[in-house]
Amino acid sequence: MARTDDRHDTEAHLHLRVAEEVFRAGQQVQRVRRHTKAVQRAAADSFDRSADSHDRTARSYERLAERGERHDEYLEHAARHYEFAQEDRRIGERLRQLAESPLIGDSRQRRPARNGPRQRETSPGDL
Repeated sequence: MARTDDRHDTEAHLHLRVAEEVFRAGQQVQRVRRHTKAVQRAAADSFDRSADSHDRTARSYERLAERGERHDEYLEHAARHYEFAQEDRRIGERLRQLAESPLIGDSRQRRPARNGPRQRETSPGDL
């Protein structure tokens, strides 16, 4: 009887250790997710600042074009900088959307099964 109790104690201890590891892994995943979203938001802000800078540069070229010499060349430069600004804003917006959307494997995200009814995905908190 003592050996059976020892075996059950060992199994219980093993299950407890596995549960603790799963819990720690889940916490680590959540930290990484929060960090990823913060980095995406910071990158989006950086792209916005870059777009503002391109707009300022384009306006400067337009002012130079108004002076007359190399008019067409300066307008071309201005147009390119407006395009750069537009692209930076588009990238910044996409990064913001990514930061607001659930990440793959997020327990709040649900997907339909490929060949059957909708099923809930298993997350570390479910184990």
